[in-house]
Amino acid sequence: MFENYIKVALRNLIRGKLYSFINITGLAIGISCFMLIILFIQDELRFDRFHKKAERIFRVAQKLDHTEGQGENSSSNPFPVAQALKTDYPHLIEETVRFFNFQVPSFSLQYGDARFNEKKLFYADSSLWKVFDFPLAQGDPNTALAQPNSIVLTQEMAKKYFGNENPIGKVLRFESAVDLKVTGVFESLPTQSHITFDGLISFATVYSQTGPNFGQSWIWNPCWTYVLLKESIYPSELESQFPAFVNKHYPDFIKPQITHYLQRLEDIHLNSKLDYEIQPNNNKSDIYIFAAIGIFILIIACINFMNLATARSAGRAREVGMRKVLGAERKQLIRQFFGESLFMSFIAVLVSMILIALALPVFNNLAQKQLSLNFLANPLIFAMMVLVGIIVGVLAGVYPALYLSSFEAISVMKGRIKFSGRSGTLRKGLVTLQFAISMALIIGTMIIYNQLNYLRNVDLGFTKEQVVIVPAKPPIAGRYETLRNEWMQDNSVINVATMNEIVGAHHNTHEYNYEGMEAGKWIYFPSLIVSETFVETFNMQLVAGRNFSKDFPRDDSLAVIINEAMVSHLGWESPEKAVGKRMYTPSGDERVVGVVKNFNFVSLHDPIGPFALDMSPQNQKPFWIKYLAVRIAPKDFRGTIAHIENKWNTVVPEYPFEFFFLDEDLNKLYKSQDNLGKLVGYFAALAVIVACLGLFALASFTAEQRTKEIGIRKVLGASVGGIVGLLSKEFLKLVLLSNVLAWPVIYYVMDNWLSGFAYRTSISLISFVLAAVLGLAIALLTVSFQAIRAAVANPAKSLKYE
Repeated sequence: MFENYIKVALRNLIRGKLYSFINITGLAIGISCFMLIILFIQDELRFDRFHKKAERIFRVAQKLDHTEGQGENSSSNPFPVAQALKTDYPHLIEETVRFFNFQVPSFSLQYGDARFNEKKLFYADSSLWKVFDFPLAQGDPNTALAQPNSIVLTQEMAKKYFGNENPIGKVLRFESAVDLKVTGVFESLPTQSHITFDGLISFATVYSQTGPNFGQSWIWNPCWTYVLLKESIYPSELESQFPAFVNKHYPDFIKPQITHYLQRLEDIHLNSKLDYEIQPNNNKSDIYIFAAIGIFILIIACINFMNLATARSAGRAREVGMRKVLGAERKQLIRQFFGESLFMSFIAVLVSMILIALALPVFNNLAQKQLSLNFLANPLIFAMMVLVGIIVGVLAGVYPALYLSSFEAISVMKGRIKFSGRSGTLRKGLVTLQFAISMALIIGTMIIYNQLNYLRNVDLGFTKEQVVIVPAKPPIAGRYETLRNEWMQDNSVINVATMNEIVGAHHNTHEYNYEGMEAGKWIYFPSLIVSETFVETFNMQLVAGRNFSKDFPRDDSLAVIINEAMVSHLGWESPEKAVGKRMYTPSGDERVVGVVKNFNFVSLHDPIGPFALDMSPQNQKPFWIKYLAVRIAPKDFRGTIAHIENKWNTVVPEYPFEFFFLDEDLNKLYKSQDNLGKLVGYFAALAVIVACLGLFALASFTAEQRTKEIGIRKVLGASVGGIVGLLSKEFLKLVLLSNVLAWPVIYYVMDNWLSGFAYRTSISLISFVLAAVLGLAIALLTVSFQAIRAAVANPAKSLKYE
């Protein structure tokens, strides 16, 4: 019996080759898209879960005075926090570990002639492996980071410096000043970690470099601090101790402004957007968007499958009658139809496995992932594919199995069966739903790209183009003027400035006591520590007062420049009246010397707020000069960069030269939106293709069903255009109706998405109209092929069609 079912299924598959191809192809594409998105979401949800004690690991966050809407919500803490927590609460905390990188853009490493700047090097406590499970291929986790001047490398870094030599015991020159002994090599590290590094240096090295008194401050907060709670301890038990902890350890003047709280390790990647994150995290909203897209594409593919299955089933009524005459029972027919449907569905599943394997390299490149289709390592994916095959097969088989099997054999054989219009109405409804989803995806893609284009081209209040950023090192402070003068000898270098963070992307907060504020109190405003040429290098506009100037030698400790938002925030009436106001800082009794026009000092996700530009006293410059900004003329980029590198190598020969362009770096702030736009765009295109496959098959089926009618119409004088219009208008109406359904829904969804940006483009009607025109054109092209083919057929043959 089973063998007979397979034979019948294969016979039907071969008899309707076109429909079978379209059905299987459409469903395979839909399953492939769905499973790729599932792989992506699964990867995102697995972040930091590979640590065995992940449920007990928490990051300590610090909130610094958010009065007046200012301050920090920091992912990092002062140096002493970790040890003090462990000492004060041994009954709650099993272990602590810190990561630290001096907040510098890179460190230099050298072995022989191999010398590079490395951006992912951190200092870490030797307790690392008591908390986390970063696997070691070589070395002992109990001792690898226990001694000063030790470093543990990733396999890639070990290969980069030592080739095929055994790296253990080898010595790397660090920052041209310290020798680091390689004491371990990591195994291939899981990519699902919010902490990514190329090497870890023992924390004890910090003190061997700087002296034992370094890192005693409870004000500077550069350490990412993690705690491992003891078993059965709730995080709320530790959090309830934080007020007493702050009161015990922090200086009196800052106690009222400090609070601590815990972040669950597994929540950081998708839920944390704190200041000074160890690396940018992803958005949970993107996961929801991708999940919705995956489900919608699968629905479109399933609709195709069900539509064609139900449409073609009508042609099998006589087969049902014949089988009943020969003794087949209804339950046998039900099993047969369900079996055929499942057979087709699982062929599509097999094809989708091939498509996924072919698409993964491209998808990984777009999504910046390393996903793979390994059923042994990831049995959940295999189970989901089987489940999808069963669900789609059952749904598609319901109509023919339950409806056709109910026919009376005699009525069918005498041709007395009339099919109700309900199945046709259902198919029209499903086609409308398919195109509504496709239209929504197309419109969504257009709006995402409009927003991206807006973000990249909006006026930031400074000129980001033609600015080369060169990461600096502390020793450069003493040679900065020499280097700047050497660079400025070439007229392609227009200006040079220093800064402690990249303008437009990052900043620190610094304490201020403004005129009119209670003495002894501090408020923390976002700020940059810059050189006197910063404003002119970035073409910022001064609206009142003056710029920093070497003509005023005390500017480095007595002058501050603020933006217009700061003037409004402090209620100083106008920029002109703000000039000369007191802004007391740890550097001394500073005064506002100028006011600049508002500029976007962080990404366009956030609105412009109060901001200050300050300078550092001469003795602190090595700490605050972290980037050199070089404005260059828009000509001969290669020659100018070569000049900059040449002079760097002359003045600062001990450090490798590196650079990047500011505009390219700022565009990376919107990388997640860029990836979202690309992925949504590709999936929207696939959704349209799948929907059109279904439309094409239904148009073919309709033309086939109406062959005799078309023949009669042609005999009676109907033109080709008239017949094409007759066959096409029904589908075009459905496409128009799909737009009516899609527009309000996608408007609501995208308006919510755009509300996450402080600066956003408007939702233009043009996107909706273009999507509608595009949808109609694609549908007309799809349907007209079959309509024209039917219209030009010989009417004599059409009238003989049975």
